This record gives sequence, structure tokens and C-alpha cells, in this order.
Amino acid sequence: MFSIRCLRQCYGLRTQKIHGSLGSRRDFTALCRGRTPLMGHQKYELRLTHGKGGEAEGGALSFILLRWSKTAWSNMFGKYLLITNVVGSGLLMVVGDVIAQEYEYRRGLRHQDRFDTDRMYRMFVAGALQGPLHHYVYNWMDKVMPARTFQNILKKILIDQLVMSPACILIFFYSICYLERQTLEATNQELISKFPYVYLLDWMTWPAAQYLNFRYLDTKYRVTFVNVCTAVYNVLMSYMKHDFGIHLPLEEETLEIPAIPEAQKSV
Repeated sequence: MFSIRCLRQCYGLRTQKIHGSLGSRRDFTALCRGRTPLMGHQKYELRLTHGKGGEAEGGALSFILLRWSKTAWSNMFGKYLLITNVVGSGLLMVVGDVIAQEYEYRRGLRHQDRFDTDRMYRMFVAGALQGPLHHYVYNWMDKVMPARTFQNILKKILIDQLVMSPACILIFFYSICYLERQTLEATNQELISKFPYVYLLDWMTWPAAQYLNFRYLDTKYRVTFVNVCTAVYNVLMSYMKHDFGIHLPLEEETLEIPAIPEAQKSV
């Protein structure tokens, strides 16, 4: 009896009396043969699992992809948030420019290739340069004004419109004109002629979008939300920057009036 109990405990069997029932005798007989009902049950379960190998592999792959996606998302909006904001600003600027180029091509306003890769590169640089500005200013505003009250939201919108918007417009025009190798004088003239229209468009679109941003989103998602909205906004920005065939009234005022010769004056 002592040896039988020891064997039963070693194989994880329940502590029952062997002479009590027929089931216990069968357990003991199977134990003596080197296998137990529990071991056989485990083998049966394994056979069922291997019989559905495709589903098991698909479930494992889905689990790995889900886990990888969560890890990547947490790193993008955590440890590498600055890189995400910079690269995202550049890429979504390119998205807006691609849409603008497609529209210009279909309207017959551009007669070159369908997509200008050099122009897309310049737009990426202009967008990426705005990424750090958005990143640090939005983090600063949320630290100074953490409460999501209407007063704080209004202050953030005013800071964004009175400080951030002009700064981003200047970065946009000067960086692209520099990459286009334009002179400083030509850049200033273009900025003076187009700034009022771009800034007016900015006031018409961004206050409502920024209210949703400051009211409902966390700090780590602010720049991404702005970049998504900018992808649509930049369609108009790119369209206006690259001369869409309509001469703005202020452009004529900034042009230099040629000097009239003395002979014509006397006539």
C-alpha cells in the first residue's frame, strides 16, 4: 500500500483508495503499464490541436502582429514621439502636395511630368522643419494650461493663430524658396503677395480644428492630428505656392514699375 500511494503521488493521480472501485483498479493497471488516463487525455488533446494546424498558426500570427502593433504604437507615441512628429509632418505635407499635383495635372495647369519628385522633396523638408515647433509648443501649452476649460482652450487657439501660424507660414515659404534657389528679394516679394491670403485661409480653417484638438485629444496625439488636418490644408497651400495660374491682386502691387525714358516723358 505504501508503494502504491507513492506511485500515485508521483504521477499526479488523485488520492483515492485502489480497492474502492473498478475505476481505481483500472487507474492502477494503467499505471503499472507505464501510462495513465491523464496522459492519454493529454495526447488526445494534442492530436486535436495538431489537426487544426492552420487555425492555430493563423491565431499565433494574429497574436504576434497585434502585439507588435501595440509595441510599435506605444514607442511611436512615447519614447520616439519627437521623431514621429517630425517625420509625420514631412510625410503628410507630401500627401497634400501629391493631391495638389494631381489636381493641377488634370486641370492642365502643369505640362511637365505627372508628379514632380523634387517638389515633393521640398515639401517634405518644409513640413519636417515645422515638426519640432509643433512638438515643443504643444507640450509647453499643455504643461502651462493643463485644465481643459473653455478659457484655456481659447488661449491655446489664440497662441496657435497669433504665433504658431505666422511662424509656420514663414518656415514654409523661406525653406521652399531656399531649396528652389530663389533670391531673398524674390522670396520676400512672394511672401508679401501671398501671406494675407494664406493667413486668412488659416483663420478660416484652424480655430475649429484646434478646438477639437485641445478639447478632446491627449498631448501625444496633438501633432499627429494637426498633420492629418494639414494634409488637406496643404493641398491649398501647395496649390497657392506653386502658382496655379491666378494672379492675386497684391502681386501686381509688389511688382516694380519700369522707369519711363526721358524721351517718352517729353512727348
